Amino acid sequence: MTAVLVARLGALPRETDASYGVQARALLGDPAATDEALAAVLADPSRPEQVRFNALYCLQARAWRRRDHRSHRTNVDRYQAEFGTHPMFYFMQAEYYSSLDGEPANRQAALTFALEAVQQLPSIPGVLNLAATIIADHHEADSDADPRLLLEGERLVRQAIALSHGSYPRYHATHARIATLRGAYGAARASVSRAIEEEDSSSAEYALRIGDYQLIRARIQYAQQAEALRAGQEEATSELRRIRTQILEIMGLLAAVIAFITTGANIAAGQPPGPAAGLLTTAGGVTLLIFWGFHVLIIGGGGTRHLLPLVLGAILLGVGLGLAGR
Repeated sequence: MTAVLVARLGALPRETDASYGVQARALLGDPAATDEALAAVLADPSRPEQVRFNALYCLQARAWRRRDHRSHRTNVDRYQAEFGTHPMFYFMQAEYYSSLDGEPANRQAALTFALEAVQQLPSIPGVLNLAATIIADHHEADSDADPRLLLEGERLVRQAIALSHGSYPRYHATHARIATLRGAYGAARASVSRAIEEEDSSSAEYALRIGDYQLIRARIQYAQQAEALRAGQEEATSELRRIRTQILEIMGLLAAVIAFITTGANIAAGQPPGPAAGLLTTAGGVTLLIFWGFHVLIIGGGGTRHLLPLVLGAILLGVGLGLAGR
């Protein structure tokens, strides 16, 4: 039975071949491909290096499916020195760091290895999907991340879907996550619905996958509602600022009117009509200039409309001084 397993491992295509992952996962369905048998091939130094690496890949793929991240990381650490130059090992390194906690250093390491894996294996759909998944994780943890990276993630997952002819539901789920982060909620709902509909109910990981998809669907709803609330909050804030501005303008105007009335009464008392008119006009111009300065300092201003009080105040001041000097 071991000889048959070794023969099948040796018959797998090259790591750079687009069908490598598909055929390796198909091999995992063979009853002979148990964890013990694959581990025995991997540990046998008399076997060809590529056969042993293929056994490692199959073990890692199964551990990742089961979410046995500890075994996955242990294998990466154990065989890094031996198989670290294989192109697919960058993919394993990306999985390694993405399975750790969400600290920025780990997220950046996962992203670096994922993008390097894409460079090494640009035609492997699983590699492209993993890079898109890590980009989605990165943006969910840091909303200020470069939006161009998010577009790159969408490009990668669309390419993965195209290369696999849309036959892997989890790729559609990844696209749903990316679309949600971009604010394309209609496309996100369509993608996650397709993932749920097309997931194989006979798969051992069916319950885990469906749980993930339902979580993505809930996130889409939450993100859309949060955006609507944020828009409403911004509108309410803008309205409050507008009301505050109007109140300040009214208060400034009332203060200017009161000051003008008080000043006018004091000036007009005991003055002849001619000089009193000049002094009142001067006081009106000064009051208008003060009100304009208050408006600029407190509220701000710009444009021709906001300069009219300045011009009118200057005219009144000039006329008033002329009348008062006669």
